[in-house]
Amino acid sequence: MNQTKQFTILLFAILLINACSKDNCDDSTKNLFVDNTYLPYIIPYSDTSTRLFLKNGTDTLLFKSQGLKETIEVQKGNDENDCRTYNLQKFSLTMTASDTDFFRISYYVDKDNTGFVQISISNLVEANPLYDLAYIKYYPPVLKEKVINVIYDTITINKNNRGDVLITKPNLGLIKVKSDKFIYELIN
Repeated sequence: MNQTKQFTILLFAILLINACSKDNCDDSTKNLFVDNTYLPYIIPYSDTSTRLFLKNGTDTLLFKSQGLKETIEVQKGNDENDCRTYNLQKFSLTMTASDTDFFRISYYVDKDNTGFVQISISNLVEANPLYDLAYIKYYPPVLKEKVINVIYDTITINKNNRGDVLITKPNLGLIKVKSDKFIYELIN
């Protein structure tokens, strides 16, 4: 009877080890891409785009595009049964006025195939990542903002935990950034 119990435990342990072995995981490669139809809404700048901003109400800065970049980030699965490699597409574009005045918009997909948008300003302000649909699907109320005597509607307002505010508009891009260090406002 004792041997039967030991045999049953041994058999159960072998089955458990076999079930958790690397042989039972998916070790393929999965390529995931952003939805390119959203790209002009999220990154509406070309390789030759320029935008004029007012900084802190006094200085005029001309931001110039550094060109759209596409990269593939490689990630490994992190579940017990997910050993696959994920190739994740990412687009980014940097607009530069100087070494200390620039902004970068990134549009990327995660391994759950969800699109995200990330905006960073001069390495000082980083907005919380937003779903890509937040940039093109508007639900009541439709938000408006007045920036240098121009009223922009159907905007996206993104606030981070430090109180920084980034305001963007589809097909137009960044229209206002407010932090404790600076304010950028688009000159239309």
